[in-house]
Amino acid sequence: MASTSKSGSKSSRVLCTCGCAKEVTYSTKQAHLRGQTKPEISAMVFEGIRELHGGSLDEAVQGLPVKRSRPAAKDNNRRLRRRADPPCLNQTPVDVNNDISTAPPNEQSFDQPSFDQPTSHPARIMERGRQMIEQCWGNNFQLALEAEDNEESEDERIYESEDERNHEDEDERNHENEDEGGEGGDNHQEREAVEMDGEDMSENAYWDWIEEHSWRTVGLNTSLDDMDINILRQYTLKVEDHLTEKTFARLAQVFPESYHDTLKSIKKRVRDLSGFQPVQYSCCINSCVCYTGPHKDLADCPICHESRFDSRDRPRAVFKYLPLIPRLQAMTANRQHATLMRYRADFRHEAGQINDIFDGSHYQALLSKVVPLKNPDNPFFYFSHEHDIALGLSTDGFAPFKRRNKTCWPIILFNYNLPPTIRFQKKYCINVGTIPGPKKPHDMDSFLWPLVQELHELEAGIKSFDALSGSLFLLHAYLIIVFGDIPAMSLIMRMKGCNGISPCRICAIKGVRFGTSKTYYVPLKRDMIPAANPHLYIPSELPIRKHLDLMEQAKAVQSAPNKAAAQRLATEYGIKGVPILSTVSSISFPESFPFDFMHLIWENLIPNLIQFWTADFKELDHQGQGYVIEPRVWNEIGAATAACKISIPSAFGAPVPNIATQRGQMTSEMYSNWTLFIAPFVLHGRFKNEVYYKHFMNLVHLLKLCLSLETSWQDLDSIEQGFETWVSDYERLYYQNNPARLSACPLTIHALLHVAWGIRVAGPVWTYWAFPMERHCNSLLPAIGSRRHPYASIAAFVSASAQLDQIRLRYDLHQALCLTPEEKMYTEALIHDSYPLYKLCPPRRMEIIPPLILGKIYAALATRFGVTKGIVQAVLQLDQPVSQYGKAFRLENGDRMVAADLVNTREDTRDASYIKYVQLVDKFARQRNRRPEFVPVVFYGQLKRIIILQIPASVELDQESPSTAILVVVDSLKTIKQGNLDYSVKQGPLEVVDLSTVKCVVGRVNDRGRWGIVDRNESAAITLD
Repeated sequence: MASTSKSGSKSSRVLCTCGCAKEVTYSTKQAHLRGQTKPEISAMVFEGIRELHGGSLDEAVQGLPVKRSRPAAKDNNRRLRRRADPPCLNQTPVDVNNDISTAPPNEQSFDQPSFDQPTSHPARIMERGRQMIEQCWGNNFQLALEAEDNEESEDERIYESEDERNHEDEDERNHENEDEGGEGGDNHQEREAVEMDGEDMSENAYWDWIEEHSWRTVGLNTSLDDMDINILRQYTLKVEDHLTEKTFARLAQVFPESYHDTLKSIKKRVRDLSGFQPVQYSCCINSCVCYTGPHKDLADCPICHESRFDSRDRPRAVFKYLPLIPRLQAMTANRQHATLMRYRADFRHEAGQINDIFDGSHYQALLSKVVPLKNPDNPFFYFSHEHDIALGLSTDGFAPFKRRNKTCWPIILFNYNLPPTIRFQKKYCINVGTIPGPKKPHDMDSFLWPLVQELHELEAGIKSFDALSGSLFLLHAYLIIVFGDIPAMSLIMRMKGCNGISPCRICAIKGVRFGTSKTYYVPLKRDMIPAANPHLYIPSELPIRKHLDLMEQAKAVQSAPNKAAAQRLATEYGIKGVPILSTVSSISFPESFPFDFMHLIWENLIPNLIQFWTADFKELDHQGQGYVIEPRVWNEIGAATAACKISIPSAFGAPVPNIATQRGQMTSEMYSNWTLFIAPFVLHGRFKNEVYYKHFMNLVHLLKLCLSLETSWQDLDSIEQGFETWVSDYERLYYQNNPARLSACPLTIHALLHVAWGIRVAGPVWTYWAFPMERHCNSLLPAIGSRRHPYASIAAFVSASAQLDQIRLRYDLHQALCLTPEEKMYTEALIHDSYPLYKLCPPRRMEIIPPLILGKIYAALATRFGVTKGIVQAVLQLDQPVSQYGKAFRLENGDRMVAADLVNTREDTRDASYIKYVQLVDKFARQRNRRPEFVPVVFYGQLKRIIILQIPASVELDQESPSTAILVVVDSLKTIKQGNLDYSVKQGPLEVVDLSTVKCVVGRVNDRGRWGIVDRNESAAITLD
């Protein structure tokens, strides 16, 4: 690279100083300087083998099987032609030539790996996949799959953008080819030909050594040089901050002292360092199908009949799939990530408790089942190895524009081997692709095809490296749960939904219609509906679907003699065909598809109830109904809701807008906060008939039980029985057994009866709700750099992010590529050994304690040490300034509490000064002659000051050594309880209590002149970020 320019160009060359005396690109020069030409890499491998055997090179290779003679030239040409086919996703080995971090063999251990079972050949894995798919789709489907394996397909190639193809540097490409040809290219070609011969075991054994060496190199997490780190940080800034190419190019002018390369060169370097790149499959221009599997050879879409290719024989649209296997392998090869993934192996199931997805009956049942592989001589159980990975899949429709007439569909996976506290954070989500718009996919299975292929391979086992043990092992990963909203699950499960007579995917309840409606509704009581059979369903006795029965129904639909018969059966059974995920053995229908709590409650149930209360639910007659709230009253509720923005701390989540006038701005999180924290106060006394408020409060109680981080069997029974009662009451209050009001019983109401079932089979609701999916969709919005090509912009962003995540894992660059500024470190922050759960932060002042507070401190310390107030005054001289802090963080749950007297706040600042504290109180304090019995009592108040006192050693206080006491000054509140709600009625006395008694920050709701206390700890929530 010329020294006069900091920016790279397409034709720039430097003279290599490794001894080859060639003009090469900068990246090629760096590889040469590290000894990574092909002859040197081969020498490194043989040197490693020789070190292992401790003898000469001849002795080292003596133990390897003798290589057979090459077959005839004709057969060899046939194998070369087969080699030209694009490889399967799982057959992309780690390229030693691209790994610039290869260390000398004498610095590494070359222990021969041992396996619990033999490595499965990819052909055997795919054969198993073919057999399973044939059982579902028949011989025609198998023939399509075989044709896809044996022929080169246009949709399996990696397409470059038109701009990159037109501007590619021909000189650079020829130069790289020259390097390959001059450095053992013939040997490399011979190796490729022999590798295709499945009988040449000596050659396979030889390359097994190379594969092990490459995996051990990956496991070293060796660092890159400063030049690579520099360009990776630049590229990270471009990707994460969505810089345009023009802005990115201008960085060279802003920072001329740093090295800058062209964006194209950086992308190529990123692709090489990540070790994987997306696989692009052509798809319908309207997103109907992806041309994989049975659609592979089609020239036109079977649904909309649009042409697959344009006039230049190029795909009109592509689906960019991000391979899963190399990313899982990188996770296990990274020591830090592999340590985090120990959570599942270390998890212990407690009888009678449901704390995570691994307590669900589906996972527990898999532990005693044998993985159905073709090789019966070496059976093994699901999750029998500590490295086995549990995966979850989620998808949802995402509208990139405000008009919401176009959608795309991201597909992401979650690694359940990670602890729940970090499992759903963005950096740990695995994006495998985004189905482009503009419409929802008609055949979702065709887009899931490459993922299912990899899942089959992962069931059989993929050779990977474990960074913790430093050895190779067979990596197994199993998909155990799939979740999303009802439309998304209908696509994946091929269900009819509300258009089928059996609309529920969990049970076989029969839907009913009335009048001209084409939608099936599912009330429990339907004795007033003509021809309804049965007339009543008992909620505790719903006919839960079984996997085998559902698959038999799906096969019956597919084997129907004609389209009309298939449509009739699909409507009757509620399923349109056999879904491709049924070939994944760890998936069970319907146990792997519980209802998503977020969409079910916050996107459907609560908005529908609000529509009832505002007389706006569909076209029902709401005249004179007891649930209707007058518009004037509803506007008051909206104003009270908006006022809570200031009085509820930011720790509670997003502030809720005026629900009466700004309902269009409401998100799922806002509906959740309004339902759990605000609505119980602002709805009290607002209904004409109080029974509707009691019915709503029963719902709030059930929701809080569902959101608990730990659920006992007793709680689960309460949830199940509670929802059975609530749904029955809902039908009585809103449906009223009136056929004209049948639309009041949609599938989302019936699905409440399966919430407890979902917890029982799949764990707590937070393990499979769609909040992480919604957050991911929102993160894609800034990536849309072109309104003309929004889906290409999204795909490019997702691919670049995945490659950067892969580089972070392979080279342990999480810190180096983290561009987020460090959190403000308070130099005067204090975490005292006596108070390990609390961190005190500035503002910090040295002030004399006011006399009123000083008397309270003496009284508190007298009670603490069991002496008189006079003794404390004699020991402690508090007439000098003492240290006082204005903020406290409770490290256990992250609550931030602010001392009102020491922190200046703006008018619109969200108040975090009100706290909950617990003290032990003698329940017999009014009975002097009775022995004290102390019980914990909850108090509320406003935090005023945090004071640190140094207690000297004193005989009077029975203190053998000095100690520290951290006291908080609280302006207490007198509260009363009405039902389950706490109200503050007046200001209480000023109190001084120990910091350890402070539990959390609380919010307040001002409702008609009274302040309600909002205690968030009554309903637990999981942290996403």
